[in-house]
Amino acid sequence: MSRMLLVNPPSALGIYEKSHVKVGMTTAPFITLASLAAALLDAGHEASVADLMIEEDPLGVYRSRLREWRPDFVGITFTTPLWGDARSLAEIARIELPTAVLVAGGVHATTLPEEVLRSGAFDLVVVGEGERTVVDVCSRIPPRDIPGVAFLEDGTFTATQARPMIENLDDLPLPAWQLFDLSRYRAPHIASRRNPVGYMETNRGCNHNCFYCSQNIFWHKIRAKSPRRVVDEMFRMLDFGFRDIHIKDNNFTADIGRAKTICRMLVEEGFDAPWALPTGVNVHDVDEEFFTLARKAGCYQVAFGIESGDEDILKGVNKPQSLEKMRKAVVMADRAGLETLGNFMLGLPGETEETMKKTTSFALSLPLTYAKASMTLPFPSSPLYRIIKEDGRLLSEDWDRYNFHCTSEVWKHDNLDWDTIHRYYNSFHRKFYFRPSYMWKRFLRDVRMGQLVVDARAALRNKW
Repeated sequence: MSRMLLVNPPSALGIYEKSHVKVGMTTAPFITLASLAAALLDAGHEASVADLMIEEDPLGVYRSRLREWRPDFVGITFTTPLWGDARSLAEIARIELPTAVLVAGGVHATTLPEEVLRSGAFDLVVVGEGERTVVDVCSRIPPRDIPGVAFLEDGTFTATQARPMIENLDDLPLPAWQLFDLSRYRAPHIASRRNPVGYMETNRGCNHNCFYCSQNIFWHKIRAKSPRRVVDEMFRMLDFGFRDIHIKDNNFTADIGRAKTICRMLVEEGFDAPWALPTGVNVHDVDEEFFTLARKAGCYQVAFGIESGDEDILKGVNKPQSLEKMRKAVVMADRAGLETLGNFMLGLPGETEETMKKTTSFALSLPLTYAKASMTLPFPSSPLYRIIKEDGRLLSEDWDRYNFHCTSEVWKHDNLDWDTIHRYYNSFHRKFYFRPSYMWKRFLRDVRMGQLVVDARAALRNKW
């Protein structure tokens, strides 16, 4: 039996600190670590979680945990903007526990395993889906015999054969929420109904191939938990103390029949907690019946990946969605009584000032409760990155600069300079949230919900 400390870097939330979306940022236990820990515990190993995102003195807490618990393995999962954080955490662990094996995971490590290893910070990289791989690692199976890992041996980079994806997600043990102190997590009212909020997944993968997408852990084949498993897991989350559930699937409605069945079961079984779909549904999959069922089942918010108000720009990034279809989906959700969130991107390939104006105008024309824009970045796991690098337009691979809400110039856009993209990013949010019609509608909603003072303070904290 071995013990592994699973770590969430301290800047997991801080990367949004200078953005216009910071007022809606939620702190919630990290579903990835809960799932990895559950797999370890189920296999007879010991697991603990250090969620440094919620600590006032994250490095002090981290050092104390290493010294007191003395894990055999330290696993750190991270995205591209968190690579610097992850490297520093690994270096601290190397000093505190020289004999511990330092394991990297997540989308950045999966994409660039050799770079991560040659930094000298990590001993092993888990490539792709991690639940079964971390069990093999903690069982001390030689790395060469473990599918889905990468390592250096006498300076030579080695990646083992890919591990097959877990076909039946119902086989996964239930997430180890008992390892988290839920009292320490809070979400603002614009992103939740009650606290604490819990994240969950009901499927893995995405059935679309957008050029800018950086999610390469679960690829493009959809694997889904059964409706029975999903509903049982949601009720279990309430037993642990969660009071609001955010489903973090790339596309909850990839199988619309399954999505509707889940909603019907929640209604029939009296599920009485609010839940939301903050990472979105695809407008090609949904219909009026789904939104009506979801609202009846307790869903209060649904997000849409709209990205652009110009159809040619959308086609150029392999997202062939008509503006009319997107409008229809948002209107259906709004009519069903759901809050709606539109996600947009500025600076997409082919973008001009005129197309960014179209995007802002399209956002203003939709019945959206919230809208947020990000600035396009070529994350290393995306097709966009490969295209830009091949064209010689990649200006930096300093991953600390890759933050799509307050980025510096890391690639050369085909038409625009970054001052212009920043200007439209700021303008998008100002125009959306400071329209008289929106402000009046928001005022009435805040009065009705008793949130007027909280909303006013949030607006004043933001730098528009």
